[in-house]
Amino acid sequence: MKEEVTSLLRQIITDFHASTLPVPVEREGDINLIPRGVRKAVTFVGMRRSGKTWAAYQRMHRLIASGLDPHKILYLNFEDDRLRPFAAADCQAILDAYFSLYPDLAERSDLHFFFDEIQEVDGWELFVRRLLDQERMAIVLTGSSSRMLSREIATALRGRTLTREIFPFSFREYLRSQGIVFEGRLTSRQIAALRHHREIYQTFGGFPEAVIMGREYHRELLQGYIETVVYRDIIERHNIGNAPIVREFVSYCLQNSATLLSVNRIYQRFKSMGRAVSKDLFYGLMEHLEDAYCLFTVPVFSTSAHERARNPRKIYGADPGLITAYSIKPELDRAARMETMVFGELRRRTSDIFYVKTSSGREVDFLATDANGRRELLQVTVSMSDPGTAAREAGALVEAMGELKIARATIVTEDEGEKRITTKGKKIHILPAWRWLIGL
Repeated sequence: MKEEVTSLLRQIITDFHASTLPVPVEREGDINLIPRGVRKAVTFVGMRRSGKTWAAYQRMHRLIASGLDPHKILYLNFEDDRLRPFAAADCQAILDAYFSLYPDLAERSDLHFFFDEIQEVDGWELFVRRLLDQERMAIVLTGSSSRMLSREIATALRGRTLTREIFPFSFREYLRSQGIVFEGRLTSRQIAALRHHREIYQTFGGFPEAVIMGREYHRELLQGYIETVVYRDIIERHNIGNAPIVREFVSYCLQNSATLLSVNRIYQRFKSMGRAVSKDLFYGLMEHLEDAYCLFTVPVFSTSAHERARNPRKIYGADPGLITAYSIKPELDRAARMETMVFGELRRRTSDIFYVKTSSGREVDFLATDANGRRELLQVTVSMSDPGTAAREAGALVEAMGELKIARATIVTEDEGEKRITTKGKKIHILPAWRWLIGL
């Protein structure tokens, strides 16, 4: 039996090396492996269909472009039907098969093993730890299923892995998928194109498959993604029996992205409709959805843990396209899609994000702290053309800047010109969304 498994693996490895490696849209962010000599695996984490496998392909392309012999790359997808069932006892056959094909590489330290959907192998943790302890290859892991989410795969290695988050396309990545790359000073025609594509991206989002297939498949694809999350990542894996409640809760959250979430209010809403539910169910569902990278919650900024717990959180879908996919009246969701789009870009940069409630009760959409400790206040509004709106948005920022001792802040508008204003000694930069998203 062992020889049969080894023979099968030899065939799969040979087929992989004989195939043409898919060419993904270039993803941004740090997907590089860790420095040589550091014995940790890298785990790509993110929502289903956000591009974790394609991030692995991108890493392979970079390795080959740097001069690495492609045969020094091993890739196995454990959802391959030929590898089912595959258990921990079979894992040694991976090494046996690979080194029987390439015996001259047995002592090399520049090998790279990619294990996709690793959670399909019972006991995989012991095998990966053994590789880290006894072998010298770099290891990349991905996974996302009802058995184990990608975040839990990283946790299972207990400090022996570094995580790299993979989100749906950013606006820059979306532009790249359309063959659009801008450098240097932009022409009027280029700016018009960026405005046009910002509108498309804000409406339909950046899930790679949906971008590639086109907007006519958008609703079907994204609702399918959410259905998979609901049934496999929540109902199936947490043994929750009330599927209609779960589906309705998720739809409610996506339809109300960029708003304050009150579990008590949701509980009262369902209770008034005669539904037999508990608050604990909704708290649990929100936690499960965050674990699946499907929804995110943002707490109020406060140095007091009690205040953060006492105030409701703001909720955001993983992608603005999810709002459109679940919207009853899409034309009314413009502001929510825009704020969700901005949140998504912020979340790619940092997980240290809050909303701010000033002492007078005014609200600022985001307070974010980057990896260098620099704090940024950000307000999002469709338009500043109305004097009342302009005064309200700037006034909230000025008050928050004073209370938090932050000298600069930004207002992101949908499509208005760039300018800087100074109010009460506070400098506020007003930017159109397309420019803020691409960082020009």
